[in-house]
Amino acid sequence: MRLTNIGSYILIGSIVLWLNPPSYSDELKRTILGLYDSTEEYNQTQDRNWVHRFAQMPLNYLGMKVRLHDIAEGLPDDKDMADVYGVLSWFADSDMSDSNAYLSWAIRMIKSGKKFVVLGNLGALNDRGTGKGSNPDLIDQFFDALGMENLGNWTDDPYVLEVTYKDSKMVEFERNLAGDVDYYENLKPSSPRAKVYLEINRKDIENGASALVLTTPSGGAAFGSYAIYFNYLNEMGRWRIDPFAFFNEAFALESRPRMDVTTLMGRRIFYSHIDGDGFRNLSQLDAKKYAGETIYEEILKKYSLPVTVSFITSEVDLRYFGSNRLLDIARKILTLPNVEVGIHTFSHPLQWRKKLTAFVIKGYSKKTSDWNSDEEKLDTLYPNAAVITVDEKKYLEEEITNAVHYLNKNIAPKDKQVKLFQWSGNCKPQELAIKKVDELGLMNLNGGDSRFDRAFPSYTFVAPLSRQLGNRIQVYSSNANENIYTDGWSSNYHGFLNVIETFEQTEIPTLINQVPRRVSAINIYYHFYSGENSLSINSLKKAYDYVLSREVIAVYASQYANCVQGFYSAKFEQLPDGGWLVKGYGEDRTLRFDNTTLWPDLAKSRGVMGYRRWANYLYVFLKDQDSATVYLAEKKNGTIPYLEDSANLIQNWKATRDNVSFFCQGFGQGTVQINNLEPRSAYQISVLDKNRVDSQSARQIHSDSQGELKLDFPLTGGKEVRLARAH
Repeated sequence: MRLTNIGSYILIGSIVLWLNPPSYSDELKRTILGLYDSTEEYNQTQDRNWVHRFAQMPLNYLGMKVRLHDIAEGLPDDKDMADVYGVLSWFADSDMSDSNAYLSWAIRMIKSGKKFVVLGNLGALNDRGTGKGSNPDLIDQFFDALGMENLGNWTDDPYVLEVTYKDSKMVEFERNLAGDVDYYENLKPSSPRAKVYLEINRKDIENGASALVLTTPSGGAAFGSYAIYFNYLNEMGRWRIDPFAFFNEAFALESRPRMDVTTLMGRRIFYSHIDGDGFRNLSQLDAKKYAGETIYEEILKKYSLPVTVSFITSEVDLRYFGSNRLLDIARKILTLPNVEVGIHTFSHPLQWRKKLTAFVIKGYSKKTSDWNSDEEKLDTLYPNAAVITVDEKKYLEEEITNAVHYLNKNIAPKDKQVKLFQWSGNCKPQELAIKKVDELGLMNLNGGDSRFDRAFPSYTFVAPLSRQLGNRIQVYSSNANENIYTDGWSSNYHGFLNVIETFEQTEIPTLINQVPRRVSAINIYYHFYSGENSLSINSLKKAYDYVLSREVIAVYASQYANCVQGFYSAKFEQLPDGGWLVKGYGEDRTLRFDNTTLWPDLAKSRGVMGYRRWANYLYVFLKDQDSATVYLAEKKNGTIPYLEDSANLIQNWKATRDNVSFFCQGFGQGTVQINNLEPRSAYQISVLDKNRVDSQSARQIHSDSQGELKLDFPLTGGKEVRLARAH
C-alpha cells in the first residue's frame, strides 16, 4: 500500500485521512514579512536591502509574496499582520532601537503560529538607544520559541573554528565554505525535529559544537555569513544556502501549489519591449535614417513576434523636439499588427523622486549639476541632468497623464491605445506615480535588471517580480537591457548577445551546476538607439532568432505585467476533500507543483484545461475564469482531452471525449497539442478567423496511437478552433 503525504492529509489509495483539516473558508496566507533595518549600510531603503535584493526572488518562485518593513520605523502594526504567514529578518548587526520591544514582538509572532526565519544576525542583542544589552531573558525566550538555545561565546577568529558537519547541497549552493569560516556563536537545537545543515566547532572551548544553519518546526536560521557570501568591494554576492530548498523547508511550503509567472500553456513565456530612448538618433547604418527607422525595418517588420514599443513624447511632439517625419515613423511602427503601444514618459525622468530628467524644456526643466554622488550617475548611466522646476502634481501629470493622452490622440491608432507605462531612468518611481498609472488603467514595467551569466554567475543577480510601495506594485522586467551590456551605450556594442546566456541559466543553471529551475520569463528588452549600430542590430537579431528556436509562448509585455498582477491577487483555499481552490488569479493562469509524481484529476477538477511536466515540475493550466479547483491523483486520467502545449494563448476551452473547442490568439504559427483524444481516430477541424466571416477552413486529421494530436495553422490575431470526432 502506497502512502503519499500531501500537505496536511495522507492519501491511502483513494481514502483521505486528515491530520489537521482546514475549514472550507480558510484562506492560505501567502505573505512573508521581510524585516530590514535602514540604519544599516546595505539596508537603507525598500529597494536597497538584503531581503529585497536577495531573498525576495526565491520566495516569489516558491509562490510567496513579500512585504517589506523597516524595523527602524517601529514594529509592524498588529492589524497589518492578518495576512502574514511568516517573518524573515535579515539584519547585518546586533544593534536595534528598542530591542526588547522587538524581541517581545518576535516571540509573540512565533507563538501565534507564524514561521520565523533569521538570516545574518539576530539584530537585537543590544539597544541602540540606551547602549545597553537587551534583556537576556527575552533573548533566551526568542531562541527557545525558535527551537534553539543560545550559549553565547561569539568569535570571528577563524583559527579556532572547524566545520564538523555540513550538508553541501544546502550550505555550499553557489560558493563553498573553504577559507570562509569566520563567524561563530554557540547555538544548540532544542527541538528534536530540528534539522542541522551546518555545524561548526569552536576548538578552544568545551561543548563548542554549534548549529549555524538549521531549520526547526518554528522556522529556521542561517547565521552570520553562512546565508550568503557578500563581497563588500564590488557588492557582488553568492548564495551559501540553497535559498529555494531552505525557504521551502523553513517556511513549510513544500505541499503548496505555486502561482507561476514563467510559463503559460505549458511553454516558457517570452515578451519583448522597447524603451523610447534614441528614437531620433541618426543611424550609422544609413546616415539618412533615424535609429527608430532602422529598428522598424530590420526588426519589427521582419520578426512576427509581439513587441511592446514606447516613445518619449517630447521627442516626437512638434512642440518640443519632434518633426513630421518622426511622427510618421512612430505611426508606421504602431500600425504593425505585432506591435503593442507603450509609453516611456514625457521627458524621461532620471531620478523620479528628485525630479531630475534627461531634457531641458522651456518652462518645465533646466540644466543642473545636482547629482548628489557618483553613485547617482551610475544609477542611471547619464553624465548630466536637468531639474524639473514645476511642482510635484504638475510633474507627474506631464510625465504620466498628459503623455499618455498625447500618444493616444496623436500617434496611436484609434483601435490600439497605450497599454503599458515603461519607467525611465533609475526606474524607482514614487508611490504616487504608480498610483497615477494604475488610475489610467495601464500596466507598468521596468527596473530589476536581471542577469545570470559568466560575469554574474549567481541567482543573487536575478531580480524578484516587483518592487512594492504601499499597496502599489511596480513590475520588474525579466532581463537587463542592452544599456547595461554596453557600459551605458559607450562600448561593446555587440554585448547584448550575452543576454542569451541569462535566458539559458535562468532555466538550466549549468554555471553553478544546479537542478533545472525556470525562475523567470524570457525578455528581450532594449532601446531605439540599438538601431544606431550594426553590431547591436545583429545582436538583437540573434536574440530574436534564439527565441524562435525555442519552445516559447510569445505575449505582449503588458500581458506579462498582467500575469504578475495575477500572481499577487490570487487567493488559495485548501478544501476538506484535498482539492485546491484558487481565485482571483487574473492572467496568471499557471499553477506549479514541485517534486510530485501525482497527476491532475481532470474528472474532479474544475477550471483546468491542461497540464505539462517539465523536469521535476508539474504545470497546471487554468481556464480564463474567476476561479478554479484543482485535484491531484496518483493515476493519470486517460479519458478527458486536455491541452498539453500551445504556442499561443488559449481562451474559452471546452472539451469532451468527442469535441474540443477553443479560441486561440497570437502571432506566427498556431501550434497546439491536445492529448487524451480517442486513439487512431479521425477528427474534423475547422478554423474561423474572428475578423472574417468567410474565413472558415475545414479538414480532417487523425490522432496517433496514444490519442495525441498536434495542430498547426497560421495565426495572426484570433482564431476560433473546433475539433469534432468523425463517426
